[in-house]
Amino acid sequence: MKLSYLKKLPIMVQLSLLGLLIVSIMLLIMAANYISAIHVVKKNNTENVKRVISQLNQSISSNNNDYKRSIETVAYNKTVQKFLSAADPIQKFELFTQLRAYLSDMAGMKEGILDIALVDKNGVVYNLQANADQLAPLSREIPRNNLYYFLGLNMIDLPYNPTPVLVAGARIYSTTDFEADKNELGTLLLLINNRLLFGDGNPVLLPEGAFVYMTDRKGSLLYTNDDSSMLGEPIPKDTLLNEKHEYMIQREAIPDLNGEIIIKMPNRVLLQGLNKIRQEQLIMVAIALVLMIIPLLYVSNNILQPLKKLMRLMGEVTLGEKKNLSKRVEVDGYAEMIIMASRFNEMLAEIEDLTDRLLESKRVLYETELIKRRAELSFLQSQINPHFLYNTLESIKGLAADEGSSQIFELTKALSLFFRYSIKGPDMVSLDKELIIVKNYIFIHQIRFGKRLQVEYDIRSDCLACLVPKMILQPIVENAIKHGIEPLERTGMLRIKGYRDGENLLLFVEDNGAGISPVKLAEINASIERRQSPADTLDGYSESGIGLANVHDRIRISFGEAYGIGITSELAGGTTVSITIPVRREG
Repeated sequence: MKLSYLKKLPIMVQLSLLGLLIVSIMLLIMAANYISAIHVVKKNNTENVKRVISQLNQSISSNNNDYKRSIETVAYNKTVQKFLSAADPIQKFELFTQLRAYLSDMAGMKEGILDIALVDKNGVVYNLQANADQLAPLSREIPRNNLYYFLGLNMIDLPYNPTPVLVAGARIYSTTDFEADKNELGTLLLLINNRLLFGDGNPVLLPEGAFVYMTDRKGSLLYTNDDSSMLGEPIPKDTLLNEKHEYMIQREAIPDLNGEIIIKMPNRVLLQGLNKIRQEQLIMVAIALVLMIIPLLYVSNNILQPLKKLMRLMGEVTLGEKKNLSKRVEVDGYAEMIIMASRFNEMLAEIEDLTDRLLESKRVLYETELIKRRAELSFLQSQINPHFLYNTLESIKGLAADEGSSQIFELTKALSLFFRYSIKGPDMVSLDKELIIVKNYIFIHQIRFGKRLQVEYDIRSDCLACLVPKMILQPIVENAIKHGIEPLERTGMLRIKGYRDGENLLLFVEDNGAGISPVKLAEINASIERRQSPADTLDGYSESGIGLANVHDRIRISFGEAYGIGITSELAGGTTVSITIPVRREG
């Protein structure tokens, strides 16, 4: 009865009612979408801020681990132990020069260490540049029986200029005297640049208007981008008040520092894009109402409306999103439209089933290929020549008989660093880290060969941050020493060079050794190019060929067929091995 009454109304009234209904529904949908969008934006932003905080904590933890290792290294260094244990003033004076040089070297090894201070049991401070009078009281705050302890932010004169620094330290105990009253030798303090604790001077990238606060265990500010807050002071109470809910505030603990990270973000910044979209939607609704005409509405209600539903779903399916395949169309209208919609729904069901099967097949193939690639890389990286370990141990035995414990300590330390680097850490490292291990490796051989082995480095500074596969240089340097320099009766020269050529990084290892005959060089190059998988190393390759093919295969697997190594050589004229890889940087 009501429907028949509506049909009798004038067409303009019907269109007005229909338009009012449409507009009301659109406004409700817009309001619901706006509220939903606000929820999604806040949720996504919360997750993003949590990720930022997590990244900050990871960066702080990574840097803190370096500072912890520095504390441990200095606290149990022989020079430090002897100096703090010395009772004779003359002996202490003689050791002071060595101590100061050692502290200077250790401060330069890690960016961010501004000063290293030793405080003996009598409260006397030995350091590089900070005001000693300010350090003595801080040493008493370091608790006993703690391997490491971060005091927090303090204002220290460096020198004569008050500077905010993060102070960390530990008690130093004797490694030789274990009597309770003689065991404690003093206290070690590290003065750390608070801004470099996070890796650089601007550790976070947040939207405009957002603030970040980082505090130490005392609640004092370590870092903030809020100009109204002062470093070293507590966060003002009104800063974090949110009575009107104008801000979104996230906070999380900093474990090592026993402090806290707080990020405050204004809601107006988060929602400014949504407000603009809402205005645009209102304008679009107004324009749509103006453009609505009677024939379009009539045709849409009787014929085109069901068809539009079907076309809308077709459009969503053509977007390629799998979730749209699960949708179905339901229409009311002519019998032909109902049949068409039913057939289309059946087709969607078949496509969805086929898509599920195809995705499952691709997933299985991808996982299989990924496992294969990882297995190949792991196999290639495990091929470290045991001959190097044998020679190193022989060198250590010779030094033990001839020179005493000092060189043995350095040699063993270099060997330990080498093996720790070779078996731990990521597959890709920066070139400067790779060079550190190569230098340790060459140092070991220089102990063995003495003056017979000389080395030169010519690495451009813009190459040091480039990423390279780990252990990419060591096998080539090993071949150069073993097959090029070791047979010589004269002094052998090893040169390591590196520079950038456009988007490529070029590395060279040169020696002035015996060289390789043209026939042998051709065999080596051919054997390296023939290798298709790590399993080929079982088919008669020479010991040097395995190392070179190892590096070549790792580069090909990591970067593609356009990259790898090249070898040039002349008899009695030396050998040059070149490496070509694309320029990659961290982050």
